[in-house]
Amino acid sequence: MSKRNVIFIITLFIVILLVVFIWWHSLQPGTASHAESRYVLSIMLSYADGTWLAPYLSDGRIRRLAHLTEYASLGLSMSCASLILSGRQRKIWVLLAGICIAAIDEYIQQFSGGRTSTWHDVVFDTVGCSIGIMAVAVLSMLYRRCKH
Repeated sequence: MSKRNVIFIITLFIVILLVVFIWWHSLQPGTASHAESRYVLSIMLSYADGTWLAPYLSDGRIRRLAHLTEYASLGLSMSCASLILSGRQRKIWVLLAGICIAAIDEYIQQFSGGRTSTWHDVVFDTVGCSIGIMAVAVLSMLYRRCKH
């Protein structure tokens, strides 16, 4: 097995783990999800206490940041997988896959007690996925420039 195939399999495994992680969080009941957000908020506030950032931290903002982070990671890993597989990034297909995963994520939440699904979250997820896609595009461009 070539080095490229091994790297592709590892990257694909990361994509699958991220999707499982995202959907697993969607299956959490609302009480567990909010408790997790409040816990992360308390950690963030302990570090940001007394700084300009502290007044801007809230449960809602932590939840939005979680969406952006999860989907940026997903967009990055899916872009890497497409780049390894085909030699091209396939940005539109990666973005469409990210939107589909986000829509399924919101659909799953309807079956978790105390959770709501909103199109706003799909938008945040899409923005996060786009950030991951752009990061790979920028890194690829820098790599090509340094290589030549």
